[in-house]
Amino acid sequence: MENIIDKNYLIIGFGISGQGAYTTLKEFGANVFIYDEDIKKISNVEAVKIKKLTKKIIKDMDCIILSPTVQLNKSLTKFIDKIKVDCYGELEFAYRQNKGNILAITGSNGKTTTSLLLKELLDTLPNKTYLLGNIGKSFSEEVINIDEMDNVVLECSSFQLKQTIKFHPHIACLLNLVPDHLDFHKSLEDYYDAKLKIFANQNEDDYAIVNFDDKLCVEKTKNLQAQVYYFSTKSSCRGMFIADDTILFSDGIITYPIVKLENIRYIGEHNLSNYLCASLMAMLQGVSIENIAYVLNNFKTPAHRLEFVRRFHNIDFYNDSKATNISAMITACKAFDKNIHLLLGGSDKGEDFDILKKTLPKNVKYVYVFGQTQNKLYKSLKKVKNLTVYKCDNLKNAVNFSAIKALKGEVVLLSPACASFDAFLNFEDRGNYFKDLVNNLD
Repeated sequence: MENIIDKNYLIIGFGISGQGAYTTLKEFGANVFIYDEDIKKISNVEAVKIKKLTKKIIKDMDCIILSPTVQLNKSLTKFIDKIKVDCYGELEFAYRQNKGNILAITGSNGKTTTSLLLKELLDTLPNKTYLLGNIGKSFSEEVINIDEMDNVVLECSSFQLKQTIKFHPHIACLLNLVPDHLDFHKSLEDYYDAKLKIFANQNEDDYAIVNFDDKLCVEKTKNLQAQVYYFSTKSSCRGMFIADDTILFSDGIITYPIVKLENIRYIGEHNLSNYLCASLMAMLQGVSIENIAYVLNNFKTPAHRLEFVRRFHNIDFYNDSKATNISAMITACKAFDKNIHLLLGGSDKGEDFDILKKTLPKNVKYVYVFGQTQNKLYKSLKKVKNLTVYKCDNLKNAVNFSAIKALKGEVVLLSPACASFDAFLNFEDRGNYFKDLVNNLD
């Protein structure tokens, strides 16, 4: 743990992460300064409120803590580098105060499902387990309560990892890599590099877990210092894989059966991949085969991820609001062998929708586009063979129209491939609204 008593700390951005950092800094006796563009957020906080970021203010700081999506301008960044003031993200700050054992999860898709399952698996151990990071409470808010024997499951976004320096998880995994958040990152490589920082400080005593079915993941993790294990739904490997309808673990020499697939509830191969990853991390942390099998038998995937909502006139409605990029949407569609009425649209994250001309699964027969991206989506999809595309004013109209058009035995799927901020607070807000609409169909 670093000594922060009486040192000057500037928090930039006062959302969940900034508030967590504030709690810990005050507890440890730091002098806290806060800047947020929304001055109302910090009006009742016991700290020095900064109305404008200047070089004079920064010069007086011992450390600057950035909330995940904060990006400083080039002038301030150069000045901070020049005067050598510590500047990093909230995740890095919490890591430097942490005493527990970190198991970190990142990837373009599947982080939350994997994190929740890993938490349940680790709960079978006598140690206390925390689930933090890009899910629920911030790492920095809880770090003061974490003891040496505790386990910390961290869901890590690219925003958080990009701002790390010394961050060093004992077990770290990379679920997959596909284009995402290109509205924030400078380039696709910048996004990938941020994800890969999860392994940057690991050594031969640590474990790196990599998706063997994702060629890009395998290629970009060739030279890791940690012990590398894999997970795969398609091939045998050193790690966790599928054979003869059974989940198996191999340490490279001996192979152990874990559980039969018939005993697990899941929809889609991508969810099975998430289960393999979490199980592998848990096994390397000491969870028994018996407890892994028991938890997998009883685990339920979280809301807004291929969540079954209702069967209405023999049409199944699914909520996959968490699918905020093209890859996640395509993966969701592949989970079904029925004709799909796909609800697509939302706020723009910078992806190229023209790729859908070649990659949209053949079982998608109707698409209902809505939201900020509807014109871009319509332009990309209108010439696709055997596909009917409708423009809808909003999600409500898309739900109502798809319910009229869909036939018995077909699926209506909200898997928007876009962020939600054009009309909703977040993907949960969008998913809950969708479920309300579907449950009120009459």
